[in-house]
Amino acid sequence: MSVAPVRVLIIDDELPLRQELRSMPWSTFGAELVGEAENGEEALELCIALVPDLVISDITMPIMDGMELFRSVKKRFPHIQFVLLTCHSDFHYAQEALKLGALDYFTKLSFDEEDMKTAIEKARTAIRREVDLKQYEQERIRKEVANAPKSGTSDERKIRKEVQLAQRIIETKLGEPITLTSVSDEVGLSSYYLSRLFREETGESFNDYVTRLRMEKAVNLLQNTQLKVYEVAEQVGIPSYRYFSQLFRNWTGVAPTDYKKG
Repeated sequence: MSVAPVRVLIIDDELPLRQELRSMPWSTFGAELVGEAENGEEALELCIALVPDLVISDITMPIMDGMELFRSVKKRFPHIQFVLLTCHSDFHYAQEALKLGALDYFTKLSFDEEDMKTAIEKARTAIRREVDLKQYEQERIRKEVANAPKSGTSDERKIRKEVQLAQRIIETKLGEPITLTSVSDEVGLSSYYLSRLFREETGESFNDYVTRLRMEKAVNLLQNTQLKVYEVAEQVGIPSYRYFSQLFRNWTGVAPTDYKKG
């Protein structure tokens, strides 16, 4: 049985690099190049329109950088895989992306066909795993539906045990990197299904729930401890001071330094 090619979208603001990527022997990798973009904003529109399997993106780009693109795409399409291209000065962003669920990152100056082959294989493995988990869940759901009480039981409007377990995992690991993929692995569901189930059961998206708990803990630490802002950021699992400050301001309306001052 033939295997469907991995559908790839490439993003970089430098035309020579896009041309180099475009010229790679995609078919020999078992892949298909479905589009390209020169900035994150354009790439996000293509992701919505094309829903590729794999996005290969530069980190440093105008309008919307690779990290912002990564977060935006993962929030809408958790199953889309990401590989980031980086300069030496961007390594800390690439490492943060790995913690958030990116497949890998490569240095732009040394990226070659062998690296591309590796990226495609990693994406294929991740896609196959998602498909297997989805089939397993579909079978389990069918069994649950077949064996479920008809109506009027005391177990109705309760939150499902998988979602409760996910909530407990998030609460206990709030100071660590938390991704939908890592939590779904522990719960035993695919990231796609857990994302949908979490929203249906709680009325709140997975990412919004994690962010709310982190911001509530940050507020408490800023009010009741002498920790510096960057230390608070680390305590709530956001090692990037800049990203934490932006997120805190969006959530509370004030910068964390101003909040700490009272």
